[in-house]
Amino acid sequence: MLRSLFGCKSIERILLYLLVNEKCYAQQLHRMLQVPLTPIQKGLVRLEEGGIISSSRDGKIRIYQFNPDYPLFNELEELLKKAFYKLPPHEKKCYYYLQQVRSGVRKQRYDLLESTWQSLKSITSVRLLAKSRSKRTGWNGIGSGKVAVKEQNQAIIFTEQGSWRRERGEVHNYSNSYRWIWNRLDGMLSLEHLRRGEDNPVFLFHLIPTKSNLLESLHSHLCGEDTYFGWLQYSNLFLQLNFRTIGPKKNEEIEYVYT
Repeated sequence: MLRSLFGCKSIERILLYLLVNEKCYAQQLHRMLQVPLTPIQKGLVRLEEGGIISSSRDGKIRIYQFNPDYPLFNELEELLKKAFYKLPPHEKKCYYYLQQVRSGVRKQRYDLLESTWQSLKSITSVRLLAKSRSKRTGWNGIGSGKVAVKEQNQAIIFTEQGSWRRERGEVHNYSNSYRWIWNRLDGMLSLEHLRRGEDNPVFLFHLIPTKSNLLESLHSHLCGEDTYFGWLQYSNLFLQLNFRTIGPKKNEEIEYVYT
């Protein structure tokens, strides 16, 4: 879609990947997007020379990310969000980096789901942090609240109530409701937003175990103009839920820490 503007497909793919994941390295792009390595390497060099991205070393790997000081960063981000929105769903999910599940860990996966499920039942409070990956102002903020948990058949419903402080200092009350479902046969958790009530849930994503303490969204999910990704980290002290929203007007992340 942006090939004629950027001059080559590799540049478009690099920029869209960075929009979704923030960071990347050449071999990762080569593997995830199934494109030749040489054009990717040349594209990264070209973008860095132009000041659009910057890089740093992590051991032997050079990691790339957007340069926040690039003078047209806001305009570039708006263009990329619109281009991402226009992609068909099967292409959108290619840009989300999902950790690969190691082989031979079926029991570990079940144990993680069981531990996470039991933790969900005992949650009483939440702290949240919202941040925009754009330079959009007014949306960032922090909040905290109480969580009422209700078990319902094979589901757990969270009803959250608390206060929210925006970066400019305004304080607002908020309420929220989510439904967790353990799909035991498929080995995954589902997360739904109940802003329209329990009979009209808004599906967010499926979460599957990918590491010993981590569940990640199986696919990207499109809701209206927005695409959702997410992950859930388990600890015996807390559960941390992060989800990303990308759309023509959004590039945001919310972090929930449940205890």
